[in-house]
Amino acid sequence: MRKIITKIICFSAAAAISLGLFLVSACSGYHKSKPLDYVSTTDKAVSNGGFAVEKGGYIYFINGKEANTADNTFGSVVKGAIMRISKTDFEARKYSSVQTVVPNIAYSGNNDAGIYVYGDYVYYSTPSTDKNSDGETLNSNLDFKSTKLDGTGTMKSYYVQLTDATAQYRYVEVDGTVYLMYVAKEEDYFNNGSKYTNIHSVNTKTGENTLLAYNVDADSVVFDKTDVTNPRVFYTMKVTDFMLNSTSKYNQVYTVTADAKRTYDTGAIDYSEYFKEVYKTSEDGYDPAKDPKYVNCGTLVLDGIGEADEKTVFNNPDADKAVGRASTYAVTRYQDGVLMYTRAVSGFSTSMYSVKVDEELLASSWDTVTSANGRSVVLVDASNAGDYTYLFDDDKNLTNVIYADDNGFVKAGVNADGEIIISPDNANTYYIIKGDKKPTLLFTEANYIYYSVTDGNGYNINRIAFDGDADDYDANKLPVEPDTEFDSVKILDIDCASDWYKPELFGGQLLFPTQTENMTSYVYIMACDLRSGDGNVMTNAEIKELNEVQENVKEAIKKVDAKVYENLQKALQYAYFTGDGEYIHELAQAFVDVMGYGEYYYWSKESLELYDAFVAAKEDGDWYFAPPKEVNGEKVAANRRDYYYSVLGQMNEADAEAYGNHLKTTYLQAYPEAEKTWFQGLSTGAKVGFIIGVVAGGLIVIAAAVVVSLVIVRKRKEKLPEYTKKRIKVDTTDDKNINVYEDENSENE
Repeated sequence: MRKIITKIICFSAAAAISLGLFLVSACSGYHKSKPLDYVSTTDKAVSNGGFAVEKGGYIYFINGKEANTADNTFGSVVKGAIMRISKTDFEARKYSSVQTVVPNIAYSGNNDAGIYVYGDYVYYSTPSTDKNSDGETLNSNLDFKSTKLDGTGTMKSYYVQLTDATAQYRYVEVDGTVYLMYVAKEEDYFNNGSKYTNIHSVNTKTGENTLLAYNVDADSVVFDKTDVTNPRVFYTMKVTDFMLNSTSKYNQVYTVTADAKRTYDTGAIDYSEYFKEVYKTSEDGYDPAKDPKYVNCGTLVLDGIGEADEKTVFNNPDADKAVGRASTYAVTRYQDGVLMYTRAVSGFSTSMYSVKVDEELLASSWDTVTSANGRSVVLVDASNAGDYTYLFDDDKNLTNVIYADDNGFVKAGVNADGEIIISPDNANTYYIIKGDKKPTLLFTEANYIYYSVTDGNGYNINRIAFDGDADDYDANKLPVEPDTEFDSVKILDIDCASDWYKPELFGGQLLFPTQTENMTSYVYIMACDLRSGDGNVMTNAEIKELNEVQENVKEAIKKVDAKVYENLQKALQYAYFTGDGEYIHELAQAFVDVMGYGEYYYWSKESLELYDAFVAAKEDGDWYFAPPKEVNGEKVAANRRDYYYSVLGQMNEADAEAYGNHLKTTYLQAYPEAEKTWFQGLSTGAKVGFIIGVVAGGLIVIAAAVVVSLVIVRKRKEKLPEYTKKRIKVDTTDDKNINVYEDENSENE
C-alpha cells in the first residue's frame, strides 16, 4: 500500500512540474534580461532606418555586419547586436563605453531599411532561429521584432516572419501606433496557387496584419526616399475586367497609408455585388473562397485609361473624360512631399513629371485622368531618372538634379518650364567633379555630397559642396582661394563596406562599416571625428590638413632606413595600429630565453629605443606630429590609427583574438617555441590519436593475456586425469583367519 501511495505522489509531482513548465513556457513571451538604466523621453528619433539611430541621450547602433548564418541564440550575440552609447561618451570619444540592448543579430538583405526607434522601443529584423523537421535552422527567414530601449521585453515570437530576406519594409508611426509595412513578393496569400506581389501593414499593438493591396505590379512599390518614417506608399496596378476576364493595356497609380482599414473581404470598397454579377451564370455563383479576389485599400491618384478603353468598376467616374491613347505609369521617386512619375504613351518617348502630393495629388480638385494632362515635362527621356538626386526648395519646387556619368558628377539646372537641362552648357548644367571614373553618391548632408570613386576594398569617402555656380568648379580658373568648399577632398584613407548600410554623420562624427587596412575580415562600425575646434564639421581645408598629418606619419615610417634599423619599419606599423609598447620587448626577450639568441637578434638596441620613442610620441620628439586626442579615456597620438578613426562598440572574443594575431603575424616575427620532442611536434589530433591508440593497444594486450590464460586453463583441464574418491574394499571371503587388527610387527613380539 505504501508503495502505491509513493507512486501516486511521485506521479502527481511530476505532472505538476510538467504543467508548471508548460504554463511558464506558454506565458513567457519575452526573453529575460536585466534592465539597463533608461529614462523615457518624448524626443523624436533622428536618422531612423539606417544602422544607427539617435534618441534621447543615446545613439543606438548595429554593432557590425554579421551574417544571417551566424549563431543567433539570444544573449550570445555580440557582433551584429544592437548596442547603445550615451551621447556624452560619444562626444568624448569613449567609443568602447557601450551597452548591449538587443543580443540578437540585426540583419536584413535590404540595406535601405535598418533599425527604427519609436517611443520606448527599438524595432528591427533578425534571422529566424526556428528549425525545420530535419533540425536545420531557418536562418534565411527574417523575424520582425521589437525590444524596449532598456534592453528588456525582447519578443520570443515576431510580428511577422518573411522568407524573403531582401523584402522592402518600413516601421512607421501613425497617431502613436507603430506599423510594420512590408512588400511580400511571390506570396500565395489565399492558398489558391496564385502568387502575387502584395502590400501588408502590421499593427504592432494588436498584431493585426492587414492586406493593403493584392496583386500589385512587381517592383512598383515606392516608399519615401528621404523620410523613411513616412507611412505613405505609392504603387501601380493593372486593371482587370472580371466580366470579360481580361487585363487592360493601361495601369493605375494608387497610394495607401499604413493605418488604412480593410473593411470587406474584397478590399476597402465593397465589390461583393460586382462579383455576384460576374459569377451569376456560374453553377455556384460567387464563392469568395475560390473565386478571384480584389483587395485594394488605396486611393486612386492616376488613371491611364484611354478614350477607346471600356470603363470598369475600378475606374472613377472621371474616367469618362479620358481622351487620346491609354497611358502606362511608373513611379520613379517619392521624396520631400513630391512624387516623380513617368508616363508612357504608345508611339512617344517615356517622359517624367512631378506633382506635389499634399497640395495637388490628394486635393479634392485632382482629377485622376485629366489632371495628369498638360503638366510640364521634367525629363523628356526618363530612362535614367531613378539614378538622379533631386534638389527642391522650401516650396517643393525642383531646382536642380545631380547625376553621375563616366566623367564625374553633373549638376543640372531646371529651365523656366520646369524641365531639367541635361546637356552640360557650362552655365546651368556643369560638372562639379570630373575624372576618369564614375562616382557613387553615398549621401548628402547640409550642402555637401559625400561620394566614392574607389576601386579598392569598398567605398572610399570624398566630399564637395554642391551649391556653387559653374565658375566655382571651373578647372581652368585660377582659384582666388586655393582651398574652398568647391574643391573635392578625400577623407583620410577610409574604406567602408559597399554591400551594407552607407556611412552616416552624427554630431560631426562620421560612422562607417569599416573595410580599412587589416579590417577587411571584420566589418565593425568605426567613428571618425570630423569636428573642428569650434565643434562644427570641418571645412574641406581642415580635412586636407588632417589628411596631411596622417600622410606625414606614413611617410615617416617609410623613411626609416631598413638596412640600419632592420625589421623596424614593420614593427612601427604594428605600433601604428595597436599602440602596444610592451609586446615587442617580450618577444625580443623570448628569443633570448627560448632560442638562446642574442639580446638584439631581430631588433638592435637603437631600433627598440626608436620604437619606444614612437609609442611615447613626446612633444619634443621626432614622432610628434600633432597634439594628441583623448580616445577611450587615454591620450592617443597622431601616429596611431585611433587618432583618426576607432572602432565604435566592441569586437566579439573570436574576432578580437584573430585581429590581434593577424597584426602580430603580419608585422612581427612569430613567437619562438622551444624545440619539441617527437610527441610535442605532433598536432593535437595526432596526439589524441596516439594516446587513444596506446590506451587501446594496452587494453588489447590485457584482453589477449586474459583470453590466453583462460584458454590455457581450459586446455589443461581437458588433458589432466580425473580422480574419483572411492571407498576401500576388503575381501574377507577366503581370509577369515586373518586378524585385521594385527600390525606388521606383532609376530616379533
